[in-house]
Amino acid sequence: MVTQSKLAGYTVYTKGNDEFFISMLDDFLHCQLTTLKVFRNVPDTKVTLVEKEGKLYVLKVFVPQEKSVERFFKSFFKGDYFLTLFKQTAMLRQRNITFPNDFYLLAETKIFNYVSRFIMIIEYIPGVEMNILAQRGELTDQIKSEVLESVKVLHQNNVIFDDAHEQNFMLSKGQVRVIDLSGKTYTPLRAAKDFIDLERHFGICDFERGFSYQWVKRKSQFRKKIKAFKGYLIKRSA
Repeated sequence: MVTQSKLAGYTVYTKGNDEFFISMLDDFLHCQLTTLKVFRNVPDTKVTLVEKEGKLYVLKVFVPQEKSVERFFKSFFKGDYFLTLFKQTAMLRQRNITFPNDFYLLAETKIFNYVSRFIMIIEYIPGVEMNILAQRGELTDQIKSEVLESVKVLHQNNVIFDDAHEQNFMLSKGQVRVIDLSGKTYTPLRAAKDFIDLERHFGICDFERGFSYQWVKRKSQFRKKIKAFKGYLIKRSA
């Protein structure tokens, strides 16, 4: 069950009345949360490893920097991806599907449905990314099979990956875990894109290639040709 509350001007979503993560957010807002490592720090996104009561978590702050007016008007028609992802994660956990990293808290500053700042507390998964395993020659057929099965399970539950590359899969304690899901609405075309990403990044081919797959594949190939043609015209005119 997703619970909504308010804290310091933020709309806060948790799975039930989870005072631990609400207090963790309050610690962060008052600069009282211990930061152990910075994973990413760019103008619109900061991702850090934080600690509270001896446990580790990932804290992500996202402040969109571009197209604010466009995003404001789109917010009336399009859903909140992060809130959708939070609800999807809660749903998967209720169904005992635990390989996606857990999403503990989402806090947003919002006007109507327009969000200008997101704060997320997410499960920290220690392990090895699939690209590192590939570099070591340790990305076995068994691991690839588990990667494919994880994506199939997500699709069976109407959840889209949308960016199924090696760095978004981890091997943790002998289990394949997935991170950074999109929160986008499930469609057959988006599901087909997930399989195309697996084919591209992992060489995984053991899946059905129906109409959606063929459509997305040909659309991608067409876009590449258009891009190459534009590059040719720019180079010729220079």
